[in-house]
Amino acid sequence: MNKRYRNKQKTILDRKGLVERMLEDTARTIDSIKYDIEKSVVDYTFVPGKDIIETDEDVIVHVDLPGIKKEDIELKLTETNLKIVANFDITQEVEQGSYITFHDRKSGVMRRSVRFPKKVVPEEAEATFENGILTVEVPKLEKTESFTLEIK
Repeated sequence: MNKRYRNKQKTILDRKGLVERMLEDTARTIDSIKYDIEKSVVDYTFVPGKDIIETDEDVIVHVDLPGIKKEDIELKLTETNLKIVANFDITQEVEQGSYITFHDRKSGVMRRSVRFPKKVVPEEAEATFENGILTVEVPKLEKTESFTLEIK
């Protein structure tokens, strides 16, 4: 075999190996970045679920705040919206047998803003917190009266 051909083939194989190592290193870096981004989004961002119920006289808001203490919740109301700020520091421990222990700790500040479907009277609002569910009941500024209409 020609010496020049062998050197050319060796150079191509060296380059191919270098490119494969670079691709593997890039894939590991991307996986690491992906893990960090997912951890930031999932572990440090907390958007609680909410329900808004409108009756003839009131607007009722239910917000899920599992693991949060009542004293760590701050509410601010206006005629048009409710702002919720809650500090959370949740520790989860899992033990299996006598040798596997897992600790997961999440802490931070959760902020949620809820727009009321109608203007309300914030001064007359009432809030309760039970079993991880915040309930805020606010009377409407302009109450609507409903009645049943018979079809003829």
